[in-house]
Amino acid sequence: MINMSGPVQPPLTVTTVGGTPSGRPITTIKVSDGDLTISGNVATIDTSGSGGLPGGSNNEIQFNDSGAFGGDAGFLMNVKGDGTTTKIQVGNILVGANLGVGTAATNGTVYIQSDGSGQIFLTSGSDSGGTFADTVVNVNCNAGSDNSILRFRDNSSTKEANIKLDGSSNLDIDNENTDKNIELSVKGTGSVELKNATTNSASTLIVRGNGTGIPTINLTNDTKAVTIKCDESQKLKVAGGSSNFIFDASSATGGITWPDGTTQITAASGGGGGSGLGVVMSPTNASLSSADTYLIGRQSPYAIWADFEVANNQNTSNNPRYFPFIAPTSGSISEMSIRVGTSQSGTNLLVGIYEDSSGVPGTQVATASIPVSITGFLTVTSFSGTNSLDANSQYWFGHVADTARTTLQLYQLLDSQILPTLPAASLSDRPSYAWYSNDSNSLPAAPTLAGATDSGRLFTSIKIT
Repeated sequence: MINMSGPVQPPLTVTTVGGTPSGRPITTIKVSDGDLTISGNVATIDTSGSGGLPGGSNNEIQFNDSGAFGGDAGFLMNVKGDGTTTKIQVGNILVGANLGVGTAATNGTVYIQSDGSGQIFLTSGSDSGGTFADTVVNVNCNAGSDNSILRFRDNSSTKEANIKLDGSSNLDIDNENTDKNIELSVKGTGSVELKNATTNSASTLIVRGNGTGIPTINLTNDTKAVTIKCDESQKLKVAGGSSNFIFDASSATGGITWPDGTTQITAASGGGGGSGLGVVMSPTNASLSSADTYLIGRQSPYAIWADFEVANNQNTSNNPRYFPFIAPTSGSISEMSIRVGTSQSGTNLLVGIYEDSSGVPGTQVATASIPVSITGFLTVTSFSGTNSLDANSQYWFGHVADTARTTLQLYQLLDSQILPTLPAASLSDRPSYAWYSNDSNSLPAAPTLAGATDSGRLFTSIKIT
């Protein structure tokens, strides 16, 4: 308040902007809302920043409307929460409280829009004191029976794809565009992996045709391709350009149909298997139906036809020898025979059959012990192990005396009657016919080979039933 009865000298001139005040004489000037400045004998009252009456209707947030208070029905204090429950409305968008950003319209839509080539980022942060680590984006539905959908579309809604957690808790990836793909790609040596998240549980990949559509897997690159499909129930077809392999699993006699149209029902009835050197075949003629004994010591392609000779001590070393043969048929070994030329009292010949492991003896299939204290043809009928052979597969026959050799000699083929089957170091080296290991007077379950030898092949026969 300024008391005009003081040192102020008349005449006092009062001017305003936009009007002429009335009322005389003036004895007091009262400034209730504004700024008063005095310069020389001029006092200025500035009320440009002073309050005024609110504009608009109740709950409308105030703004400067050409120097006056203004309100807008689309800019509201929606909830006056005095803190974390405060919510404002701009147009049809609600901001604040636990809502974050939402719509004020029933079944309304919320847009988050960048401009031009700008991008939209959803990211966590640390501005409010938290620790910035993982960022999690949730797509929520109301109830477990509802769908949560992340939808990809163009501005005209003509192109659309969805990632959906449906009401049955299945996650669906749907490309709604006709004749278009879903592609998964990685870089470098990365792999695309499907894994069951439950420990020790099987993982199942299902390729499902729609209705009666054919389930098909195409394996392809820029220059090569092959197709795997199921166009008949319980049959798997591997298809090339014009030929097919068909694997029929509908029954125990389904078999494999080869590209030439022939069908193989069992491993013994034809087709591949083993080394493919099965030149000694199982008899099929009625007159040979009871023939089941095979002389594997003189089997082609490892040896030529010749009589067995009484051997020197080459094949009765204190270390095991192993020579290869082809199983002529499938079945179990029921008998095995050798021929002793000179006996050795108190000694047994340990014999064994081994699987082939990339051209060397692998795991032992069967083993037996034959007393060699007498001469002649000696047969054993009791074996340990699985004792089962597959037709046309390569195996190895191993043998060694269980005590140090003194007099023992066995019938064998001479070196000149055996075709070299193992590699030599050079043209001048003597070719080899068998492997040996350093297991002294014992036959191991899985040999560790020490080298190759030119030992001959024993007279050995086996009966397969």
